[in-house]
Amino acid sequence: MLSIDQVFAIRQETERYLANVYSYIPDPLLCNGTNYTPMSDEADWVFNWPHQQVNTGNWSPVSAPYDIWGKYYKGIRAASTFINRVAECKECDELNAGITTRYREEARILRAYYYFLLIRQYGPVTILPDVPLPIDAPLSEIQLPRNSYDECVDFIVSELDKAQQVLPEEALNTSDYGRTTIGMARALKSRVLLYAASPQWNGNTAYASFKNKDGKQLVNQTYNQDKWRKAAAAAKAVIDKMPDGLYKKNAADGTFDPFLSYQYLFLDRWNKEVIWARPMTGDVLRYERCAAPRQLNGYIGLAPSQQLVDEYEMENGLRPFTAAGTTAVPVINPASGYSETGFSTVATKYTKAGIHNMYVKREPRFYASIGYNGMDWLYKGADGKTITRVELYATGRDGYNGSNDHSNTGYTTTKMIHPESDVRNTKHVLKSWIFFRLAEAYLNYAEALNEYEPTNPDIYTYINLIRERGGLPAIPPGLNQEQLRERIWHERKIELAFEEHRFWDTKRWKIAEQTDAAPIYGMNVTAGTSFTDLNFYKRTVAESRVFQKKHMLWPIPQSEMDRNDKLVQNPEW
Repeated sequence: MLSIDQVFAIRQETERYLANVYSYIPDPLLCNGTNYTPMSDEADWVFNWPHQQVNTGNWSPVSAPYDIWGKYYKGIRAASTFINRVAECKECDELNAGITTRYREEARILRAYYYFLLIRQYGPVTILPDVPLPIDAPLSEIQLPRNSYDECVDFIVSELDKAQQVLPEEALNTSDYGRTTIGMARALKSRVLLYAASPQWNGNTAYASFKNKDGKQLVNQTYNQDKWRKAAAAAKAVIDKMPDGLYKKNAADGTFDPFLSYQYLFLDRWNKEVIWARPMTGDVLRYERCAAPRQLNGYIGLAPSQQLVDEYEMENGLRPFTAAGTTAVPVINPASGYSETGFSTVATKYTKAGIHNMYVKREPRFYASIGYNGMDWLYKGADGKTITRVELYATGRDGYNGSNDHSNTGYTTTKMIHPESDVRNTKHVLKSWIFFRLAEAYLNYAEALNEYEPTNPDIYTYINLIRERGGLPAIPPGLNQEQLRERIWHERKIELAFEEHRFWDTKRWKIAEQTDAAPIYGMNVTAGTSFTDLNFYKRTVAESRVFQKKHMLWPIPQSEMDRNDKLVQNPEW
């Protein structure tokens, strides 16, 4: 056993300690309860994992799933220890001059990121002293109250600004992939400031009584439009440093292909759009198996909702419905060309003949993201010719009657699934989980600008760049602020689907009491005996959900409340 003094005297041990600070980074590619997607209105897992407690409202400060409070405070303490001690490693600097300074700022960004993950989930938290408290410190020093949300944001931003003065702009070589950089700090700052400007945290009077025991207000009660300006500036700073723009991929004939561009954005590792990602190894197996058909030894358990399916546009850029995702039977937009009757008689660019018309002539991002009844699965065998047609109707090989491993909604996920991954034989192509990418910065900028300067033409520019990459026409000019806001929310739902944004977006926009309390719809998975059985193609409640006002924030674990007399619990918990 080494003492802490010995750790920072030895280069190898110092680097191991930094690796430990990195080890707290979340792992959303795991499909066993560490991904927030199934708690949003995007999708559901078929499995009875901890997210079901959230979806049914069956949780409390004593038994809260996805409890990250202790985990990230451990990560913060480890980072603070490293920040304060790494300069002692003379052996590190002798081998690589100035490396301890870089290591210190990597840890600083990680600490800021862990604080962000805490405030995203719990709201205002306690900012700990920069020098970790001794483990034998008296209670008077250990028991600390919560800082206000704005104080937390200011601290995170100040830490990110410090780190940007030292770190490289991007990874210097392949061995540095996954390490924190100035680019990652810049992207995190954009997200932090966007959240801080949003209705949940910008003059939210619903939190008027949210105070510390000494009466300190934890959430500001006055709307500040300048927060949107700061968010817009932070997003634009990301954009300006990435002038090459969004990732694009050409088809075999050399022409731009929106489907391949969106599909391989998540499969072509470390491409030009990626700002920061987590390198993956065997973890990819679990995510891909959770999406793959049962015929291929998959679980087919990551089930997109009908609400999300209905959101995707037609290939002509028109929406199929006038009010998608709000009712069990949305009103069809006749101008879109969408139809819910009959089956296609001819093949199209993305669908074969015999597919239900509701899945025909949709936008390219739909086909890169959503698996539907009758589609050919992505993996075509070692010979490239072995077709597995997905059978999601009740008696189908992937359907409800086969086993517990089935889709609850009649859909599965193809986004982030590699077409060369052979799930049956556990041969997977490695990928990375992307935490920050350029398209998010475009959407962050458009949203913040619309709230601060709604006549600025950049709003259209950056929305349309995303739509162009997605194979869609530009949005119509002359929209007012409210119409642009709705467009931006719509684009975030489609472009960032399954990337753990939607769950937090609905809360910061203060619409979660409508979206997250609504039932999850899907196809009628308990019916159907063939691809053309119309009993399957009926909107059906797949899961009823509970969402109350208190669910806007996670409860602080009761064990933490018991040990810290100065903590106050989150509202209504």
